[in-house]
Amino acid sequence: MTDYRNDARRELARARDELTSAADERLKYAALELRMAMESLTYDRALAYRDEFPPTEYETWQPRKVMAILLEIDPNADKDSSLAFGIEPFLGVTPDVMKSLGTERVLNMGTIKRHYDALGSYLHIPTIKQRKHGAKVDPVKFRARCEEIAAYLTDVLASPVWNATMGTFASLGCMRCGHPIRKRMPQGKAVVDAKCFECGATYKVLDAGEGKARFEPDQVEVKCANPECKTSIFPWRSEIENGRGWKCEVCGGENDIKLMIQYRPAIAFEAPNPEGGARDPD
Repeated sequence: MTDYRNDARRELARARDELTSAADERLKYAALELRMAMESLTYDRALAYRDEFPPTEYETWQPRKVMAILLEIDPNADKDSSLAFGIEPFLGVTPDVMKSLGTERVLNMGTIKRHYDALGSYLHIPTIKQRKHGAKVDPVKFRARCEEIAAYLTDVLASPVWNATMGTFASLGCMRCGHPIRKRMPQGKAVVDAKCFECGATYKVLDAGEGKARFEPDQVEVKCANPECKTSIFPWRSEIENGRGWKCEVCGGENDIKLMIQYRPAIAFEAPNPEGGARDPD
């Protein structure tokens, strides 16, 4: 598995080397390395949620999009946190003495939004419109931004603990294919959506209280299209797709799911005749 965190350290080191140069033309190389370090740290964070991260999103490379997915999984995914432990005097009672393992600083969404795209703007030749209006890079401000980002990433990489994610989870073997499903239950939410990454079956997961959860299959009622039959089946919502269908077990007929466009002609309205009666057409 790729060690993204060490990749970020090397990228940050190369960025700092570029920033030591007094030549302004070297700043764009520092910006490139800083962007790559931000990407590596975001991917590293995503690996901490790999059991919950949709495989279909593995091709997503932009840090903002990756972090948005993580925040859907866990609203605290980009929050700093501290980890400490101690011996409980009694079960469920907070220990009198806690030993700190350290604080993790996380590359958060706010920093990504503020700096990632801004760095990218320095990596392209100004457009004709930009040059027409006299737009140009201010090397002093550009260098200050790069130094600010480098300092922030240094703090992130200096965290003594990292990717320590905690939460309450509900687990189930998929009712459709048997693949394990593990869903985080955010505090304060009574219902969350879950999906099997193997077959696509979806569920509603309900907080049943007392540390228990209930998985309800996300199924819909569909009736046989034979007007003399109308027998209901209950497929998974993910199975309702154009081109799929089923054979009715009661009437034996074939049902096809089709995406259709139905045309309805416009209704012509006659203007009222002030003298009463219908107006003769022109």
